[in-house]
Amino acid sequence: MMNSELRNVRLYDVPAPRGASIAAALFAGAYQLVSRLWTAQPQRPLTATEEAEEVRALARSVATTDPGFASDLFAAADRHEAQ
Repeated sequence: MMNSELRNVRLYDVPAPRGASIAAALFAGAYQLVSRLWTAQPQRPLTATEEAEEVRALARSVATTDPGFASDLFAAADRHEAQ
């Protein structure tokens, strides 16, 4: 046989420590400021020529270790620039 009991429990609001809301607001503001400073936003979109040059730079950096992949990157850059 099981017994059960129902009780009404009254929950009270626990007051926050003094200055906690001010400290939380200051922390949130500082966090937003730092996140805006560290987030890089491009000034303008790159042109197809600039994007192709970045791919070619990557191809040159891997040309000695993986010449086949570098050739594929050069070809992809040429195709992208021609479009």
